[in-house]
Amino acid sequence: MIGSNTTFGVFIVCLQVLLRHKKYIFFTTLFFLFPLYIIINRLFLFLDYILFSNFQKKEIKNPILIMGFNRSGTTFFHHLLSKSQQFTTSTTWDFVIPSISLKKILWFIRPMLSSLDLDQLETKDKGHKVGLNDIEEDEMLIFLHKLDSKWLSNNLIPWMKYDRKFKSFTSELYIDSKKNEKRNINSMRFCKEFWKRQIVSHNGKQILSKSNPFIFRLKSIMKVFPDAKIIFIVRDPIDTITSFFSMQERIKYGNLMTKEELTLYRIEAYKEIIDWYQETENAKQFLDKKHFIVLTYDELKENLYESVNKSFDFIGQEMNEEFKEILSEKSSIKHIKKHQNKTIDDFGFTVKQVKKDFAFVYEEYFS
Repeated sequence: MIGSNTTFGVFIVCLQVLLRHKKYIFFTTLFFLFPLYIIINRLFLFLDYILFSNFQKKEIKNPILIMGFNRSGTTFFHHLLSKSQQFTTSTTWDFVIPSISLKKILWFIRPMLSSLDLDQLETKDKGHKVGLNDIEEDEMLIFLHKLDSKWLSNNLIPWMKYDRKFKSFTSELYIDSKKNEKRNINSMRFCKEFWKRQIVSHNGKQILSKSNPFIFRLKSIMKVFPDAKIIFIVRDPIDTITSFFSMQERIKYGNLMTKEELTLYRIEAYKEIIDWYQETENAKQFLDKKHFIVLTYDELKENLYESVNKSFDFIGQEMNEEFKEILSEKSSIKHIKKHQNKTIDDFGFTVKQVKKDFAFVYEEYFS
């Protein structure tokens, strides 16, 4: 079903890619578990409309969306703002089980896994800690339930990115285009219904979301959430690329690739990173200035308090006193890199090449 960008069509392509690259265990796992998972969740999401119909009356006003390329400080900033307790955020568990009714039935699963120390899906030493109780990126929702995500080719099935037969199909997924318009809008409406469920348990607090790939479907997002507030975070491309590729070698799927496979993956990923940065600059052209601000990674490192204060002014909220104390303490701690990344040359690129390909970024932010 090449050319079909429906959930089922993408599912079939995923299976084909896994077969082509002889990933038989992954193929079998995805083939049997994903349909079952979707059927169960869709059933209980439907039951929510009968058993907990009041959630539909909730309104999503001025959702805050944090975006930037991976390894730009977006996760750190998202988690930091969430410590104010002034926003509605979501955990990995919320994305895995988005249904209110199913959560109530499976209420015992999360504490049981935590007590057995089985609630960590990815450890911090791999680059990004993922636990059932951790606040996580909203991209996980549409990744798990619609296969409508850059995570497919960036993490789960990286062979999709460079496979000769499917790389064109893969590169066209997710992005705003006439072909994807209906799917992108539907995914954002699915996200909207999820957020309505979430604010029920957060007493109606403003949505605080972080999803880096959302930049590729920003026009669709603005159609569904015309009053969205967007915080872009930009980091020096050389630092971003080395950090991202270093992380890719450590995570579960990236470290299963051969050296040759990683080389092919990086060639395509590098092109996508250029597009990622370019989309941020494009967004600045069509968005009203009241809808976005831009922070740099260096600003977060050098003047964290002012960066957060600037964000709260933009959002239209005041920091509570408890959060001011947390922020002051956090701001006083000097940033220390926890692990050493490889150099850009280690990944087959050069500083000169990156400076040229990302000249539009360096001229705008790092001149």
